Amino acid sequence: MTMRETAIRLAVLGIMTVAVPATVAAATSTHPAPSFRMAQLKFNLGLSEGDARRLLYKNGYRDIRITRTSFKNVRAQACFEGIRYKLKVRRLSGKVIRGSQIGRCRTTYGAEEIAARLTKQGLDKISVTATGRGNFIASACDYDQRVRLKINTYGEVLRRSVTGQCQRGLSVGEICRQLREDGFTRIEVVRKNQRRLIIEACFKEDRMRLRLGARGYIQRQNIIGTCARPIRPQNIARRLGELGYRRIKVIDNQLPVYQAKACLKNSLMRIQMNRYGEVISASRLGQCSPRLNRQQIVKMLRQRGANRIEILSSDSTGFRAAACYRLERRQYRIDPYGVILKRRVVGRCTQAPRLDSVLKQFRSRGMKNLRLLVEACRNNRRFQIEIDQYGDEISRERIGNCE
Repeated sequence: MTMRETAIRLAVLGIMTVAVPATVAAATSTHPAPSFRMAQLKFNLGLSEGDARRLLYKNGYRDIRITRTSFKNVRAQACFEGIRYKLKVRRLSGKVIRGSQIGRCRTTYGAEEIAARLTKQGLDKISVTATGRGNFIASACDYDQRVRLKINTYGEVLRRSVTGQCQRGLSVGEICRQLREDGFTRIEVVRKNQRRLIIEACFKEDRMRLRLGARGYIQRQNIIGTCARPIRPQNIARRLGELGYRRIKVIDNQLPVYQAKACLKNSLMRIQMNRYGEVISASRLGQCSPRLNRQQIVKMLRQRGANRIEILSSDSTGFRAAACYRLERRQYRIDPYGVILKRRVVGRCTQAPRLDSVLKQFRSRGMKNLRLLVEACRNNRRFQIEIDQYGDEISRERIGNCE
C-alpha cells in the first residue's frame, strides 16, 4: 500500500493479558482472581513529517526543511531545479502544493565536479564516491598525507581525517606547497598530465601562468595580468560601482564571502564577492525601478510633504531641487532613481498670505475640500491648473483651445 493510497492510518494496539498466580497449596479450593492490563490505543492520523520529507524527495525536491506541522498540512521549504519554494503537503491525501518562490538554491555538484574542485585545491590521486544520502566520500593525497573527506553536494567539506601516508614523490599538493613557500598565492591548477602541469598564480601584483615539468621545476612563466589586493569591507560598494552596479546595498561585509544587492541595468541582483573584490556569483532577484524625470521628482517630493518645489538642475548623475518643508527652505541632491543623497537647510519659507486668506474665508463659511483652479492659455491651448495654497501647481488638464 503506497503513501498516497493511505489517507488515514489508524493503529490500534491492544494488549490484554491475564496473569494467574500459582496456588499456595494443592488442597485449597479458592479460585485466584484474574488480573488485567488495560488496553492501550495509539492513533496516527495522516502523514508524519518523515513521510512528507520522503514524499517530497521522491518528487524531485532537495534540501528540504520542515517549517510547520498542523492538523491538515505539513509546511516546508525545498529546492527544485535551482529554485527554492514554499510547499504544503496535505497530511490526509499526500497532495503536494507548490507555493511562492523565495529565492535561488545554492549550486550543487556531482562526483566529477567535486573531484575537479579538489584538484584545483592542490589535491591529487582523488577518488570520489556518492554515499546515497546526498553526500560524497573522497579519498585523496594532500602532500604526503592520505586524507578522507566527507563533502556535501554544495562542495563543503563536512569532515576530514588522515588515513595514512601517500607515496612521496611529485604531486600537485607538493608543488602547490612549494609555490606558496616561494611567495605565490591564489594558486589554481589549469591543466595536468603526466609530463607537465599548467598553473596560474599571483606573485605580488602580477598574475602568472606557470608551466612546470614532471619534477616540479618551472619551465616557462608569463605575466597574464594583474592581481588585485584584498579590498576593505568599506570599499565593497565602490568596487561594485566600478563594475557598473548602482543602488548598492551591502548585506554581509564579513569574510569568507561578501554579499550585496544592487541594480545592473534594470535587474536587481544578489552579488557574492571574494576578498579580492572579484564577483564570484550574481543571481537575479527581480526588477529595479527605472530612471525618473523632472515631473516624477516633483511628485515624489510633494508626496513626502514638500511644497513650492523647484528643480534647479538635472544631469546624468541626478537632480538638484529646492523646496519648502515645514517652513524650512531646503535644497536636495537626488539620484536619477529618486533616492535623496543629500539635503540641507538654506533658509525660511513664508506663506502666500493672499491665497491662504482666501481659503480661510471660504472655510469660515463652512466649506470643505477646497480646490484652487486657474485657467490659462499656452500655445493656443487652454489648460485648467490646480494649485495649492503656496501657488505651486498640483495638476494640469487641457480643456480646449484658446480663441
